[in-house]
Amino acid sequence: MSIEPMSTPSPREASADLLVDGVIAGYDPGGDGNHGLALLTLRKGKPTKLVAETVQTAEDVLAQLADQDPLIGIGVDTLTCWSTGPGGWRPADRWLRDRYTDVRSSVVSPNSLFGSMGLNGMAVLIAVQQSRPSLVISETHPKVLWRHLAGEKYDYEGNRVLMDTRLARWLGIPVGTTNDHEWDAAVSALALFWGMSGRWSHDLHAEPTEGAERIVSPCGPTHYFWPV
Repeated sequence: MSIEPMSTPSPREASADLLVDGVIAGYDPGGDGNHGLALLTLRKGKPTKLVAETVQTAEDVLAQLADQDPLIGIGVDTLTCWSTGPGGWRPADRWLRDRYTDVRSSVVSPNSLFGSMGLNGMAVLIAVQQSRPSLVISETHPKVLWRHLAGEKYDYEGNRVLMDTRLARWLGIPVGTTNDHEWDAAVSALALFWGMSGRWSHDLHAEPTEGAERIVSPCGPTHYFWPV
């Protein structure tokens, strides 16, 4: 896999200049008691610690994020923007389904998603962006990311040790998760880290729209960093 520097930055700029001392969060929205949160600490642009936990509500996630100073970015397994086209399908969704045909069922029509993902995820993003407007936000898709990075289908229950070991190797620090919500949050933090550092140059939110659809962005400009 070739790695190229990022091209033209988007309105909310993401670059290696932002990777100094700070925290990148990863968030996997769920129902009550199933919110995965990961906090990746950076020192001089390098990961030094990852803490992953499961919390009760979206409000608990916001309380944790409020304590992080500086919080420089958040990667979230949720829709960070919406489409007005058929089925709510967005360019990023179509791109993933076209290229990962063996796991395309993991890329669900936005109109069919459960409320915990769409509502809690967007609620956290809007709330945190209002208090930290310079925050870098990236959408993530842990299941398809694992397919790309590991070359196999996502199976946390059957491969927990392997998935933690791989994530630890990619980050260069110890990783320990107790459920798939925490792992999804942790890999979401990794995705944003590699996007902000310029290692991942493809932004799926830059894919062109089709027909008369438009993209609506309730929490402002966001990214969808993806490996090339």
